[in-house]
Amino acid sequence: MFHDWLNDNSKIILFDGGMGSEVFKRGIVPGKLPDTLNIEHPDIIFEIHKAYYDAGADMCQSNTFGSSFINLKNYKIEDRIRELNLGGLENIKEACPPNRLIVADIGPSGEFRPPVGKASPDQWISSFEKQATFLEDGVDLWHIETMSDIEEMKAALEAVNNISKKPIISSMTYKKTKKGFYTIMGDSLEKCVQFQEDQQVDVIGANCTLGSDEMVDLMKDLKPLTDKPISIKPNAGQPRIDSNNVAVYDQPIMDFVNDIGEMIQLGAKIVGGCCGTSPATIKEIRKLIDSLEN
Repeated sequence: MFHDWLNDNSKIILFDGGMGSEVFKRGIVPGKLPDTLNIEHPDIIFEIHKAYYDAGADMCQSNTFGSSFINLKNYKIEDRIRELNLGGLENIKEACPPNRLIVADIGPSGEFRPPVGKASPDQWISSFEKQATFLEDGVDLWHIETMSDIEEMKAALEAVNNISKKPIISSMTYKKTKKGFYTIMGDSLEKCVQFQEDQQVDVIGANCTLGSDEMVDLMKDLKPLTDKPISIKPNAGQPRIDSNNVAVYDQPIMDFVNDIGEMIQLGAKIVGGCCGTSPATIKEIRKLIDSLEN
């Protein structure tokens, strides 16, 4: 179904919105890995997934962003990798209506390569392979997201391709600089897109870090660089930290939606939200897409 959607020129695919920010709204202590709720409070995760599907999302992603072996080891819960990933799958399967898609979500390991950290490509590959093994059955495609290092993205792509033949959205995260858009590892947008082209990913994406207004500017730079479908999931503006040490996003929903509309006009194929976006955001984007398709 996903490839059919990609090949349908009239179809804009609606992704879901933020998971972590929704979890924190429900009183989860900052610093706790949201993925642990797959087992400890599956009702909360099911409720969030269902809210996004009910809002009109064509596809939602599993609550497994931080469930790679290396990241779980950082939290000293690597022995729970199987139950956390399988629990995440079970929750989203239960919430997913007919004719919608389930996306396996893989985020960065939390461990950098030298000289910043100690991770090697082989360690990354092994870590992501372990996670992908548990997620392969029952998902329709993959979203490898919020990657700031081309080398880690390469390892994640290799790991997933070793396990699965399903489509992959490869999504990097960028900062806006005076010279253009770069990852924190210093790789330019142009270099990242060329790398993703060379890796023959199905969809090239950008998510997180940038608010929707800055993501409009990124989209203007990105579209001329590739003929591949583009996925965009910006944050709801820039966060502020409240008195409970929780990130709060104050951008009005319709400001975000208007920016999404501009990105669609610029050629985005898949749109959704990252941190600070909610089912209410997705519901308004659904209305926008429906108005464009009618």
